[in-house]
Amino acid sequence: MRNKKGMTAMVDAMIFIVVLGIAVSALFAYSGEEPVSTDATSVSESIFSAKLHICDLTEIDDSGLISMPDAVAFSILTGDKKAIEYIKSILDSLTHRPKAYCLTIDYRGETVKIGETGGDPVSGSTKEYTVTYGGSITVDLKFY
Repeated sequence: MRNKKGMTAMVDAMIFIVVLGIAVSALFAYSGEEPVSTDATSVSESIFSAKLHICDLTEIDDSGLISMPDAVAFSILTGDKKAIEYIKSILDSLTHRPKAYCLTIDYRGETVKIGETGGDPVSGSTKEYTVTYGGSITVDLKFY
């Protein structure tokens, strides 16, 4: 290394190797998957405390918000299954396997069941959520 070009090339190569090493270690340190919660109470509270746009669940062009218990009550009373299918898609994406959960929702004597039982429950939760226009829904969620 008798001239400045050789020294610059060597320092440049060392910096490149260090930056490449940091980038590779960052990629391996972050796997992209967060641990899946199997705590039925927290999952139930997360789902049923959510608010959705009315236009996401109905054909009505209204961007107002509706709570999940209200949407489920509407779904049970009218037979429209969009809110139930939405909850099913959430639980399916959370568990990634069949017979991993069973969710039972009761409202005014009507019962809707999502999922299937798969043995002994790992976690379970029974909660009651108030419906804005009367009554409450009872939600029983079990993870297997």
